[in-house]
Amino acid sequence: MKSRDTLIKLHRFRADEAKSKLAGLESIRSDLERKTSELDSHLSEEARRATENDIGRFAYPSFARSIRERKDNIAQSIAEIERSIAEARIHVQEAFQELKKFELAEEARVKRESDHQELAERTETDERNIQRFARARATERL
Repeated sequence: MKSRDTLIKLHRFRADEAKSKLAGLESIRSDLERKTSELDSHLSEEARRATENDIGRFAYPSFARSIRERKDNIAQSIAEIERSIAEARIHVQEAFQELKKFELAEEARVKRESDHQELAERTETDERNIQRFARARATERL
């Protein structure tokens, strides 16, 4: 019994670990997406400022290029994270399927034991009732 409990705990741990890894990857993706939107707002703010003076007009193109490069790098990172998230989702699904398999096997074992115990109790009760009936019949004949 302890080995089954240990297996269930192990698979529950693996499923929780896979779920935690997936949550971490999704958190990284949302941070990268937030950084992208921050870069967009920063770029639009700098574009507005660039129109205010001559230095800004000269500096803005190189600034915009560097921001676009950073956004491209972030987009590549997001694509890699998306692939990792897809793999992690598969691992989570597999881990939960394994866990469910062991939990169902344990439930079936517990049900079998319960049914066996119930049958034994019913048999014992039937046996007592038969003995009581036999004694009552024997008493009636006397």
